[in-house]
Amino acid sequence: MRTFLIFLGLFAVAAIISGLITYPAWSLLQTFADVPVHRVMNRIGMLVLAVTTILFLRRQGLANRETLGYGMPRPLFIRQMLFGFAAGVLLMMPLVAAIFGFELRTLSAKFIASDAQALFVAKLILQGLLTGWVVAFLEETFCRGAMYTVIQRESGLLAAILLPTFLYAATHFLGGELRLPADQVTYLSGLQVTANLFERFATPWEFFDSFLALSALGVLLAFIRMRTNAIAGCIGLHAGGVTVIVTMRNLSTVDPQNSLHWLVGNYDGVIGWMAFVWISVVAAVYWWVSKRVVTRDA
Repeated sequence: MRTFLIFLGLFAVAAIISGLITYPAWSLLQTFADVPVHRVMNRIGMLVLAVTTILFLRRQGLANRETLGYGMPRPLFIRQMLFGFAAGVLLMMPLVAAIFGFELRTLSAKFIASDAQALFVAKLILQGLLTGWVVAFLEETFCRGAMYTVIQRESGLLAAILLPTFLYAATHFLGGELRLPADQVTYLSGLQVTANLFERFATPWEFFDSFLALSALGVLLAFIRMRTNAIAGCIGLHAGGVTVIVTMRNLSTVDPQNSLHWLVGNYDGVIGWMAFVWISVVAAVYWWVSKRVVTRDA
């Protein structure tokens, strides 16, 4: 538990530091592109968190590939990662079919009005791929890499599965969006974003279903980490799932008039009660099958 609290402290330090340096970084970026101030802070926070985590691991003598889950030979790592990506895409297909089958989401007006629908979809898929791989590498290296290894050594396997999973799920609901005209952004804007990070937790029931769904996914990813002793499959599965979600989210919109719209939740219109049940079933099946394989090969 002590190590988990240290990781929470690293999150807090990253949030404060990024809040302090957001304004000068945002001002510099404005010469190239118009980027919302909260997005600049989020990216800086990820970078600061990565640096502080590496410093912590070095102090513990654990700054190595094995701790982060990259210990297996590169060819095998790449194969597992690509296999995981394909599995992540396939994992989402029954959920996508159910969502569109029950008409919980409908194709967006932009897609319908597009003169080049194939190109429109291709761009969305490319965006989904980019987002999926970046998010997967960052989150899996931290949660199923560094956190999993260090917590397992200190507190055991169950804590290594659950604690990073709950933190992983909770971080998806951090708030702090701040959309201001450029001439109204000040040095205090970054700190304002920091102060608003937990605003959504004032009404946790609004995203409880999505939290459970993400927790189920986190447990599945932890099982993969445990069975393969690496995060290659975790990265691939995570990237595949995010690619599908981002693509579907940009290609369609939730139908609020559908009486079953609560099944997809309020978070992103995809990850809700339906996703929780489906991912939980997949995680249970993976646990059972992988356990039988390990027992047979022992």
